[in-house]
Amino acid sequence: MDIPKVIQLQQFYPHPEIEDIRSELTNKINRFNLSSRIRAGDQIAITVGSRGIKDIVPIIKQLIIEIKKYGGYPFIIPAMGSHGGGTAKGQKKILKSLGITEENLNAPIKSSMKVIKVGETEYNTPVYIDRYAYQADGIIVVNRIKKHTDYDNITESGLLKMMTIGLGKQKQAEVIHSYGVWGLKNLIPSSARVVLNTKKIIAGIAIVENARGNTAYLEVLDPTDIPEREKVLYKLARKYYPWLPFRICDVLVIRNVGKNISGTCMDTNLIGRKGVWGESDPEKKYAAGKGYFGYPLIERIVALNLTKESYGNAIGIGQADIITKKLFNKINLKITYNNVITTTFLDKGKIPLIAENDLQGIRIALNSLNGLMRIEGKKNTKNVKLCIIDSTSHKGEMQVSEGLYKELQDRKDIKFIGDFFSLKFDKKGNLI
Repeated sequence: MDIPKVIQLQQFYPHPEIEDIRSELTNKINRFNLSSRIRAGDQIAITVGSRGIKDIVPIIKQLIIEIKKYGGYPFIIPAMGSHGGGTAKGQKKILKSLGITEENLNAPIKSSMKVIKVGETEYNTPVYIDRYAYQADGIIVVNRIKKHTDYDNITESGLLKMMTIGLGKQKQAEVIHSYGVWGLKNLIPSSARVVLNTKKIIAGIAIVENARGNTAYLEVLDPTDIPEREKVLYKLARKYYPWLPFRICDVLVIRNVGKNISGTCMDTNLIGRKGVWGESDPEKKYAAGKGYFGYPLIERIVALNLTKESYGNAIGIGQADIITKKLFNKINLKITYNNVITTTFLDKGKIPLIAENDLQGIRIALNSLNGLMRIEGKKNTKNVKLCIIDSTSHKGEMQVSEGLYKELQDRKDIKFIGDFFSLKFDKKGNLI
């Protein structure tokens, strides 16, 4: 099959957006009366995870200013489980890639993998907190509320996860992940209750992003309100999620994958593949006649490159069908396997078919189509459904083939830009 021509597409989302994030945070902090929880001289730990949250730098900067205003001494804690190769140096390196440095924030970063046991859950599992954080006078947890890449629940990735898998470092991550999806669904909230009972958490800052990856909503929470409030904010995050505009796609080409984009390099919710035993993917639901449940059904996924901010961590690459040699050469197996083994989801570390370059990868995907042919008939360059996105943080911008154009051309939330054009590749076969 020849590679079909594509056309540029822009999808529009009617979601709110905070224009002045630092002023918004200051107003929320004042309303919350954070000053009443910080005494002069208090050491205050602030958690920062490994994800590329759009406004994380201005949020942390302003939070540091506010704490100092009240006489406190803030410092940063890398709260990211086993990421960064499970080392203190590696986690500090990840923070640097996000713009979180001591010079930039005017506050120290205390990175360590050492933890202190603070109790046990009702399931008799231990609960740990980063040593530096526990020795502080107070902890402020900061995180984005969003869908998790491994499971579906009433609350998934947010402050509860930050208080447990994040703040508890690799040791806590190993405990919770050792129970698989059940552990994520049950031990995260259970362990978070133990952490809250230490009274070390003095506030939570919840971030909700819109479909374009910008901050749509920000809230400063009382620790006791976090478990229930996170459920409400999670519903808001789902509403703002940037779902792809189609239900079926033959070939999805992702230019860039990486840990700074998603915990599994590519957002499993966007691509419709979780790769977790016990959690049904859309393909299985479709075959069982149960519909798509909001997730797309994609037959072939081609991943072209791994971001430098991933530092070789390619966990989740097993969700693709084809990768390129240049991506494969950037994988650090030691760092990747450390993350994969900690999660216990070994499929996420499997290496897909390796193409010589982008051109060969896309051709293999197109010429190996078979599953969706039985549903939609014979595929050719006129009706094949090809989509190209920069990453799973696509922000509504993509290129689609004529097969998807016919399906989407009448939608009012989509604008097509220019005319159809042929994809261009350089001398090495890399997509331009």
